[in-house]
Amino acid sequence: MEQKKKRTSKKEIVKEVRESKLIFTRTGISSITPRVSLPTMWVKHMGLSTDDKDLELVYSPRTKKITIRKKGSEETAEKE
Repeated sequence: MEQKKKRTSKKEIVKEVRESKLIFTRTGISSITPRVSLPTMWVKHMGLSTDDKDLELVYSPRTKKITIRKKGSEETAEKE
């Protein structure tokens, strides 16, 4: 898995890119559900845990990008 990191002078990770695969699972009624795994480090950095795991997913059809953020975060949605 290739990783690309950009760092500031304080050695803080600003952006990290990882390649992944979409996983398809079959439910009990023969429908298929797509899933993606997130790196544990990213989940911890976002402040998510088993007690606080609510996310907000935003899909932009124009750019074909999915944004994942912690629910209730102060960040605004990307302009479409």
